[in-house]
Amino acid sequence: MKHAGRVTAEAETEVRYQQFEGGRGMRFAMAVAGILTWPLTLPLALLARLSDFLFVTSAQFFALFPYAFGVVFRYEFYRFALRRCGRNVHVGFGSYFLYRDVELGDHVLIGAFNVVHHCDFGSWVMTAERCTFLSGPHYHQYARTDLPMALQGGRLRRIRIGDDCWIGAHAIVMAEVGPGAIVAAGAVVTRPVGSMAIVAGVPAEPVGRRG
Repeated sequence: MKHAGRVTAEAETEVRYQQFEGGRGMRFAMAVAGILTWPLTLPLALLARLSDFLFVTSAQFFALFPYAFGVVFRYEFYRFALRRCGRNVHVGFGSYFLYRDVELGDHVLIGAFNVVHHCDFGSWVMTAERCTFLSGPHYHQYARTDLPMALQGGRLRRIRIGDDCWIGAHAIVMAEVGPGAIVAAGAVVTRPVGSMAIVAGVPAEPVGRRG
């Protein structure tokens, strides 16, 4: 959630993200609203811990709740269903996690229509719309030609997005992103991204550094 500020000389409107700067009143209201969701979110979260099938079903169900309600319902569900879900986590409309053994740090903003596989997030991470976080680059084996790829299995591995990262819209991430890094919109990350690096392109390559 953001609100507009002053307009700069370059005709860009400055914004502040209320999720990260909200006062105690907003946090208290969100906490109360969260408790009110427990009759629905808590039973489903506990059931989701028993089965991947139930977890994905519940995750996709809550993904379609509209903004004002969805932000609260999704947070409360993931707070109890994931391996770890920190404070002040915002999961946008249409976004969901495929695996329940994922860890989220504090102050995380997941944009709309994100899909997250085996990927952990540090604290103060922001992702834009329609990002995909895969479980590494080797989902499917394809070496044999006498057998359909669908029958050759694959290899999954956990990746991690470090603290204070910004992932641009439509990015596809299949490798680790170091603390403080920026992944540009539309980038495809196939190799680990170093700390404070700025990467862009397909495949993503360094184009600069923060600071």
